[in-house]
Formats: sequence, structure tokens, C-alpha cells
Amino acid sequence: MTRTLASLCAVAAAACGSWLLLGAPPAPLHADQAIELEDSDDDFLPDAVEWAVLTNAHAADTDTDGLPDFVEVVQRGSPRATGTTRALDHEMRVVVTAPPLGSAGPAWLHLLFRFVGSASLLSSFQAWLEVPNLPGVRVPLDLLGFHGVDFAQRITAADGLWVRLSVPMVSEPLLRSILPCSIQASATIGSRTVVTGVKLFDVQGVVCTLAPLGSNTNRVAMQSIGALGAALTPGSNRVCMLTLARAGSGPSGTVYEVVAAACEDCNELECGAGCPDSVGWVFSIPGGLETITGG
Repeated sequence: MTRTLASLCAVAAAACGSWLLLGAPPAPLHADQAIELEDSDDDFLPDAVEWAVLTNAHAADTDTDGLPDFVEVVQRGSPRATGTTRALDHEMRVVVTAPPLGSAGPAWLHLLFRFVGSASLLSSFQAWLEVPNLPGVRVPLDLLGFHGVDFAQRITAADGLWVRLSVPMVSEPLLRSILPCSIQASATIGSRTVVTGVKLFDVQGVVCTLAPLGSNTNRVAMQSIGALGAALTPGSNRVCMLTLARAGSGPSGTVYEVVAAACEDCNELECGAGCPDSVGWVFSIPGGLETITGG
């Protein structure tokens, strides 16, 4: 565990305070780890993460296909739909979460890893933030500049070593003030280099992200990073699904246009009435859609 944590933080320790560079220094915030990192089904994914990645917080294998949710999530696969099992390999995924709408507390950055073999195979790691008005500029995230970092690991018999590093960052309103933005990470594990990230948007005052939901890699769900609460749309069990078409490339990454948007069934999740209005959106994703979907 010590080697893993040291490896993850060694590069981050050399980074400068990214939020200060953006003119938004992080204020001390109360981060209740017992609540924010609660894991109801003991699948190594906090409930808040399961909301953001569209898995069931009360089932360790959402699609009952025999592959644990953690593995499908860290592979950036489709844990809500039975599909082809990917090869056993080193994996990484970045997830950003926030407290439920109306609650106080920081947004969290979660780094999820799956190692096949020793965690000492991790030879390099970087995490950074990108904003469209600074195309091509990687603002390093100083993980050690935040308080209350939580580290956990689980050794499994057949699915490798699982590692989670959760970092409370800044308040959700402060995060929303710099949107749109992307938080990216790159790691070299053994002979494999993995690049992954999240794209964050302000959708009618709510911070939202894109998450893979089905097997079609050009279709992603738009999901809030914090639970919205069933009271907003009683009985709703739908999520906004976007179909993306590549529209080119630019300094900020690959450019996509939303060519279709509709609410689809997704258990206990919500779907805003403005979902169809997403058609026509144009945005860029550093590294392309595969950093989100793993495709």
C-alpha cells in the first residue's frame, strides 16, 4: 500500500497549485468521508461514484453478467448492459462526484486503478485540468494540496489489485464557475499507458458529465455528478442519452456534435426535461471520446 500511494503522489507532489493558477484558491471545506465514501453494496465503488457512472449502488454486479461493477467501471465499459468481457489488463479511470443537490461539501476526484500483478508496476502518473479558453494548456492538479485524501485497496483472486484514491477538491459552486472543463489523468503501468478523463459541463446550474452506458461507443449518458433527488421528478427512471458525431479536431481536442438526444430507462436515475435541447451542442474532448469510453 505504501508503495502504491507513494507512486501515485510522487508526480503530483511536484505539481503547482492548479486552482491558484485559475484564480480560484481552494477554501477549507468539511469533507465527511463516512458519508461521501459510503459503499452500500461493498463493491469498492462509493455510492456517490456509482451515481456518476450509472451503476446500482445496491448491487455489486449491476448487469448480473458475472463481472464485478468495479472492473467494468475501471475499464470504462458498460456495466449496465451485458457485453463482451475485455481482456485482463491494467486499467485506470477518473471520476468526479459532488454531494447531492442542495448539500454542502466539496466535489471529489476519484482515481480508480486495477493492477494485474504488483502495484509497483506503476512507473509514472499525471493528473491535470484543461479549459477551452486555454487550448492545449495542461494545468497540473496538485493532489497533495488538498486535505483528507482517502486511499483504499482490495486484493481479489481473479480480478487483480483494486486501488482507489479519493481527493476532496473544491466546492461544487466553485467547480461550476470554471466550466466547461476536463480533468484528465495518464499513467504508465508496466508496458501499458492509460489515458482517461471526464468532461464536465454546466447544465442549467448543475454540474454534469458524460458516462458510457451502452455498447455503442458514440452514445454516452449525460449525468449529474451529484444525486439530484427523486423529489425533482417523482417516479422518474430515465437518463439523457446523447449520440455524438465527430465534427473535427482543434487545439482543445476532438470536436463532437450532439446529433440526437433522448431519455432512456436507467433505473433510479433522473432525466431533465431539457434533454432534447442538447441536440446541436458542439464541444471538444481532450484525447477524444475513447478517454471516456475506453473504446
